[in-house]
Amino acid sequence: MANLRSKLYMLLIAAMFSGSAFMVGCGGGVDEEQMEALNNLKAEVESLRAQVKGKEDEKASLQKQISDKDAKIKKCNDDMAKTKSCVDGMGK
Repeated sequence: MANLRSKLYMLLIAAMFSGSAFMVGCGGGVDEEQMEALNNLKAEVESLRAQVKGKEDEKASLQKQISDKDAKIKKCNDDMAKTKSCVDGMGK
């Protein structure tokens, strides 16, 4: 019986400790200044995401321009090789 009573007291103390820790942990919430700071950070994140999207679009455009110029250079080199082979063939 004493053993049961001891366990009951320990369980009661543990329950009170857990409950008080939970109640203390649930403080008053956020104040106006913290909420404003959070909103400012959210706005900054959105702005930075928009900048990243813009830079990715610009990068894609530049890569397309590079690809187009590489294709033109390859065509010019092919034309030049054909022309050189024709000139070499005429000289023989």
